[in-house]
Amino acid sequence: MTINEIKQIRNLKTALKDMEPYVKNPHFLTQGKRFSNFNMLVREAWANWLLCVVIGKITKVEHTFRETVDGDGLIVNRNTQVTFPVEHVCAMDFPAGRKLPTGEDRIIWAIDHKIKRGIEYANGKSLVVFFDGAGLYYRNKIRENILGRHNFKVVFCVGLLESSEQGYSYSVTEFRDSFENHSITHRVDINADFTDWVISQVMA
Repeated sequence: MTINEIKQIRNLKTALKDMEPYVKNPHFLTQGKRFSNFNMLVREAWANWLLCVVIGKITKVEHTFRETVDGDGLIVNRNTQVTFPVEHVCAMDFPAGRKLPTGEDRIIWAIDHKIKRGIEYANGKSLVVFFDGAGLYYRNKIRENILGRHNFKVVFCVGLLESSEQGYSYSVTEFRDSFENHSITHRVDINADFTDWVISQVMA
């Protein structure tokens, strides 16, 4: 892939509909399936989509994402074209595979996996933890555990809250070392036919 061949998502609403069959079939998320026409794992693209709509809500500026030659994508500010790179880590229960711990331990386990890659690996990047199956967990315990222990600019945790015939709900939480006393979480509710979504802030 050359720089001229790198693709960017043009429309988040169109992308949401395109990703509907992949999200509704967990096989694509848990098995590390990659799109044939977009250089990203399905779960990476889905987490990037969720991250973009939440960042757009917070900043009131539309964001999108694009491929990279290496790494797990760039988040793009559509107004300024300023970007930041993301690295992903998955904390999901794989069918017939190893069961991860529950609660905040599941998320901390995933973050630790990337911390072990070292300072150079994390430098200038944001980490995205994509998880399900955690059950009840406490954001403050995650924040306190990772504070000062990693070298990522930001750690985002994107997790499935619930799915039903009425739609899907995900949480997106942002942890920054400068936010010592709180974390910021938003809930993304996606309707059943994947044509629209609603974002609300979850109080710390």
